[in-house]
Formats: sequence, structure tokens, C-alpha cells
Amino acid sequence: MIDVYVCEDDAKQLNEIVNYINNYILIEDLEMKIQVASQSPHEILEYLKNNEVNNSLYFLDIDLKTDINGIELASKIRKRDLTSKIVFITTHAELVFLTFKYQVEALDFVLKDFPDEIQNRVIKAMNLAVEQFKQKESHNEDFYQIKTADHVRSIKVADILFFESSTVPHKVIVHLMNGQFEFYSTIREIEAENAAFFRCYKSFVVNTKNIKTIDRHTREITMINGEKLLSSVMACRTLIKMLYGDKQ
Repeated sequence: MIDVYVCEDDAKQLNEIVNYINNYILIEDLEMKIQVASQSPHEILEYLKNNEVNNSLYFLDIDLKTDINGIELASKIRKRDLTSKIVFITTHAELVFLTFKYQVEALDFVLKDFPDEIQNRVIKAMNLAVEQFKQKESHNEDFYQIKTADHVRSIKVADILFFESSTVPHKVIVHLMNGQFEFYSTIREIEAENAAFFRCYKSFVVNTKNIKTIDRHTREITMINGEKLLSSVMACRTLIKMLYGDKQ
């Protein structure tokens, strides 16, 4: 999830930017959410002070008509959210050089002088932020991609508990730490798609990294969130050997 923050002193322009962002999130089903949209930079800073933030996207006006301008706000944001992506929306193109003085790395500058282009530039910045965050995550974590309708959803393997055959032909249910959903695939295909996935029963593929315990007598697997699923006799023996060696 990418948290989005907007700071714009003009109420009308603030609402327009918020609408551009929310509409695009809805249309593209993006894993984004506006956390704070405010005319006051102090409200943004107060939220950051009281909440843990990282991998966020900020849209900031430069001239905020208060004691902190947008570039100074960005500098303070950088101290709390080092991985943030910052986009300036401004009429003051001449102030761009100040971003170097304050060591603020800007993702983009959107000029209000061209109002017809603002929406497209905001959307472009959102897409760029998503792409850059994904690239960063791909270097650090293992992801599993699932195609749903017209979208490809990237899910951390660490968040996957197990896959289960659906009652709907050619569909599988993925059980996650925070929910579940169906998609088109088969258990046979999934078991070969990641080294952590193991077919423990004809209708189940388990993520071995998220197994809490295995009962060798009942062949019941308990996941780290408490969910349970069944294993076949042979799969149970193999899993126990894989996970515990000769300890059990």
C-alpha cells in the first residue's frame, strides 16, 4: 500500500488534485490511499510525527502562504520518510533550483500554468511512483504475481498462507494474512511457481515459510495465523523432514 499526502493552500485546487488521485486509484484499482489532504503543512508534519511512514507519495504546492513553503516541507518530510516520492505542483518554476539547495529529490514538477495538463501529470507521477516502489521491492522481497481480470496483482510471498482449489472450475482461492480471493489457475500450475510452495494435498498448496506446526498423527497443518489445512500421508512425512529434519 502506498500512502498519498497532498498539501495545497488553495481549497479548490486541493479538491481537484484529490479527485484526480482518488478517481485514478478507483479506475486502476491501485493499492494506494490518501492519508492526509490539507491546506496546512503543519497538519502533514503532525501526522508524520505520530505515525510510522515509508514508501509514500507526496503532492506539494511550493507557495503555501504560511511560515513553511513546499520545499521546506519536503525537506522535513525527507528526514522522516527517506524513501518518499515527492511531486511539486506550482506556478513557481523558478524555484526548482531550491530543491538542490535543500537536497530534496523531486519525482516531478507539475506546473499550474498549464491547467489542462495537471490531471495527466498527476496520473503520470502516480504511475511512476508505483513502478519505482515495485522495482525497489523486487530487489528486497519475493513476490508472486496473480492476474485478475485486466490487472496483474503483485503479492508478497511472505503474505501467502496457502492455495485451495475452488468449487468454480479452473479457479483457485489464495489465502492471505489479511483475507482471500479467487483467480484463474490450477493447483498443479501453482506448485511449480515458487520454491516455497508445496502441494500437501490434492486440493492444497501450502507456503512452507508460513507453517507453524504439523501434527503427524492427524496430518493437520497449522499456519502462523491459526488457519488449518490437511496434508496427505506422504506429503506430511516430506514436510516434516523438510522443516524439522530428524528432530521429530
